[in-house]
Amino acid sequence: MSDRPRVLALAAGSADGRGRLRQLDTLRVLTCLSVIAMHAVSGPYPPDDPGLGAATSILHYSREIFFFVSALVLVRSYVPRLGPDGRLPDEAGFRRRRLKLIGVPYLIWTLIYLLGWVWHVRGTQPMGPIVRDFPLTWLYHVATGNGCYHLYFLLVTCQFAVIFPWFLRFLGRTQGRHGWVLAGSLVLQVITLCIYHLVYLPEEGWRAIVGDSSLFAYQLWMVAGALAGLHLEKMHDWIMSHQLLVIAAVPVGCAALLWSYWAQVPSLGVLEAATPLQPSMIVWSTIMLGALYLAAVRLSRWRSRTAQRVFAYIAQLSFGIYLAHPLVLDLVLSTTRRLGIFGPHKWLVVVSYVLVTTITVAICAVLHRTPLSRPLMGRARRSARPKSPATTGSAGAAERPVESPEPRLAAPSATR
Repeated sequence: MSDRPRVLALAAGSADGRGRLRQLDTLRVLTCLSVIAMHAVSGPYPPDDPGLGAATSILHYSREIFFFVSALVLVRSYVPRLGPDGRLPDEAGFRRRRLKLIGVPYLIWTLIYLLGWVWHVRGTQPMGPIVRDFPLTWLYHVATGNGCYHLYFLLVTCQFAVIFPWFLRFLGRTQGRHGWVLAGSLVLQVITLCIYHLVYLPEEGWRAIVGDSSLFAYQLWMVAGALAGLHLEKMHDWIMSHQLLVIAAVPVGCAALLWSYWAQVPSLGVLEAATPLQPSMIVWSTIMLGALYLAAVRLSRWRSRTAQRVFAYIAQLSFGIYLAHPLVLDLVLSTTRRLGIFGPHKWLVVVSYVLVTTITVAICAVLHRTPLSRPLMGRARRSARPKSPATTGSAGAAERPVESPEPRLAAPSATR
């Protein structure tokens, strides 16, 4: 392999990274709503309920697609900024800014969820030892991602931020062989998930190194998302030209997934049979990725300017929504307990989902206009006064809908 630098470029037809692809905004929104749905379904039911296991198996695609979209938009944001040597202008600065953007919310939300746990156990456990060990407990949760069931995502994202400049150089040196890169990543992912599911899943301090809070566990989706960002037109064209196949694959894949789940329940139990860390989830998540992307393209073609703005704005808030929604879900379920209406009922799932989604979006929209926006959501504070087109930066660009009614690849993504 030649040592000469090879500079990456977005696929032909892409522009310079200052516009947006509406379908990517919509895809982020749909994925975020899927994450909330999975947790809302889990809330009222005992964890070993067989029906709950089946439902969560179907919804677990959301975590893989969330990683995929994160890598995709990161690549489309930073590849246009590469210098002639194939490097980011300030790699150390990129890591520092990225880790601050993700790390500060991670530290704060780990603290928030730990305080929430203390509040719940205040009447059942002695508070003296809890208060005394609180700093060490917080550090342990930070190191392992155990602060709440969804915070592993931030640990993985921080790890990806550290290697991202090197990863871009690797993709530059392997241009023309990205199919082999994806194939190697797939093989490694299958082997990893087989070990996790059938042999051993690293726990405690190993979680963030080689376990389910590590980049190692989700590298396929980061690699696939990055490659999709580079070759988005090819992915888009394939999905749009095979729409019937993509749609037909959903019920077939769902049936196969449920068959696999029920076949494993007698020997492994509900929790292990429903885990997303098994090879079958690669197939199901890929199917749902195609289906959600197709749905995102359809929704992004709405001519309603209001709908376009709503999707674009919620996409901006998606990181904050992801971080905050378990806290809101806990408040909703705690309220139902106080009212004496808590129980494993489908209507409670629906009500919880609607309330959690609505309240979380409202909270994040308010936070976005305060100094707490960056430390809690990783987003710069939104000005209450609309900026003029001449002074609008990336945040303003995120709100301007693309006029084309056919958002094929009308403009590249500027999402971070």
